[in-house]
Amino acid sequence: MIFISLFLNIISAAVSASGLPSFEAGAPMVVTAGNDVGWQVASPEDARAAFQERGELRCGPEKMRAHWEKHGPRYTEHGVTAFEPYVKWMLLEPEEGVWDPAFYDAEVAAFKEHGLKWVPFLIAGPAYATPPWFKESEESVFAVDLRTGHVTRDQSIWNPHLKARIRAWLERFFEHYDHKDMQAVLLGISGVFGESIYTAGGNVWTQIWDGEYPQHLGWWSGDAYAKADFVKAMREKYENVASLNKAWQTDWDSFDEMAPFVPDKSHTMRARLDLIRWYMGSMTDYAEWWVATTRELAPDVPILLCTGGSASSELGADMTAQSKMAARHGAGMRITNEASDYARNFHLTRIIGTACRHYETYFGYEPAGTVDTHGIVARIYNAVASGAWELFHYDNPPQGERGEQYKRYRGLMQIREPVIEVGFFWSRTSTDLNRQRGLEEAARAVRDMVDVAYIDEQLITDGALDGLKVFVWASGSLTEANTAQAIQRAVEKGLTLIVQEGWQAESPEGDTLFPSGLTTRPGNAGAIHIGDGAVIQSASPKAESVATLLAKVIQDPASFGVYGLSPETSIDAQPDNVYVTVTTRDILLYNRGDTAHTVTTPAKTVEVPANTIVSVPR
Repeated sequence: MIFISLFLNIISAAVSASGLPSFEAGAPMVVTAGNDVGWQVASPEDARAAFQERGELRCGPEKMRAHWEKHGPRYTEHGVTAFEPYVKWMLLEPEEGVWDPAFYDAEVAAFKEHGLKWVPFLIAGPAYATPPWFKESEESVFAVDLRTGHVTRDQSIWNPHLKARIRAWLERFFEHYDHKDMQAVLLGISGVFGESIYTAGGNVWTQIWDGEYPQHLGWWSGDAYAKADFVKAMREKYENVASLNKAWQTDWDSFDEMAPFVPDKSHTMRARLDLIRWYMGSMTDYAEWWVATTRELAPDVPILLCTGGSASSELGADMTAQSKMAARHGAGMRITNEASDYARNFHLTRIIGTACRHYETYFGYEPAGTVDTHGIVARIYNAVASGAWELFHYDNPPQGERGEQYKRYRGLMQIREPVIEVGFFWSRTSTDLNRQRGLEEAARAVRDMVDVAYIDEQLITDGALDGLKVFVWASGSLTEANTAQAIQRAVEKGLTLIVQEGWQAESPEGDTLFPSGLTTRPGNAGAIHIGDGAVIQSASPKAESVATLLAKVIQDPASFGVYGLSPETSIDAQPDNVYVTVTTRDILLYNRGDTAHTVTTPAKTVEVPANTIVSVPR
């Protein structure tokens, strides 16, 4: 993955002619602030009463205008380039066929007055953004949880009536507003808030117009249209029901008897995987309809698909698949799951960063939890060191000590191309089958030693192992045979594979896979040489043991008889809460600790103060 060409190169004639901005390394990053839900209503309680008593969905623009009159100059002073309002279907079309853009027109005028573009968060499908007239109509299909039977107020993504309504709404939106005023559009397609996930979470802001309703994590595929799609998908995968029964160890008489099910341990692993991959694939397909439709209507506007969560199966976001799909349409991703801790932010966001770089598209990061003052620095580092195009924050307006953090690092806000030589395996198969143990712990320990790319099965299929020197497989021993075979081929070509002691990989059917059978053999300083590469086992299955072994391989590759990393990438390699990222233009050092640290680079020795980012030119 060394020197992967960063972001959308705009090679095709269609994209080249679209007028999209540059996402190349060296181009400026953008900073988006939000949001406006507190201006749309007086308060959640008042808004609920106004809706129940008078049918009102929003208040006037006075509260919004007062904010911008008072705070407008603060945004550009702190590096903000655009503001993100929640553009809800129900506010633009409060009654069927009635168009009411007045509130958003006033917002756009305020943004422009203060030198900002906007990033409209276009939301349709979640309950808090879908018009009451549609939810009460015969076209409405609410999602149903398989486990509890609960019916949410969010629309099912399988609702056959929804796409035509959303397309008409999008057409009118893009006809009404000047595309040049948009830094990007963010697509809010599903879930409770708008991410490309299924219903989960929610709070008082999402319950204003519907009251309390089921918003919990679940398997939201219990409606009739979801069932029909599941049966269709299984028919397409299996030649006949006998083939399905053999794979699933079931005794169905016909496909028509089937329905989506909760993929628990009462089902075989293959049956569970088929259900989960259909469930997640359905979300990716629905997201692709949104992305493709938006690209058709707005060929000259960057598109960000909003996704979130921790990549659990129930949430339904296959982040690699979503990134790959978005790239096909010249679109990018926005992952919405950060908080204050850098190591956790890295773990939650890196699969998006890796996938978007690999598929050559743009991406941005957004917080979901509380971000303290030091957390602002952690978020800036994560975005810059990952090669992101966009940093989103909720400092509205940025001011005081928090605002000073954004000012302090304005000079760093350029797109970078990370140079990454170590990969970290995130087995999607193990995650889906609830066999992923210690993934985050291992990732945290490994990241403190060296920068890594997160790589799953799809990325391996698409060549993401090429160019890596070391690959760490520290969690999730279940994967598919073709993935293990691809890892073996990479090792034979020179890759160093680091695994836990006695690592036993296997398929969902229980077949042993590479490197099983090799991981108990002695070798050169613990290395088992295969072709031009090697498999090296840690002394114990603990995360710290895996990370310590990785550090030894980085510091003294000759003792293991393996290829070493570049001098810049080998910097640090010790558990000191100082993080290093090498890019094509500089070395980024981030000290998350409370005391200063000294780091020696090939060019010079640098002191990195506590909670500070330092850029060392290459």
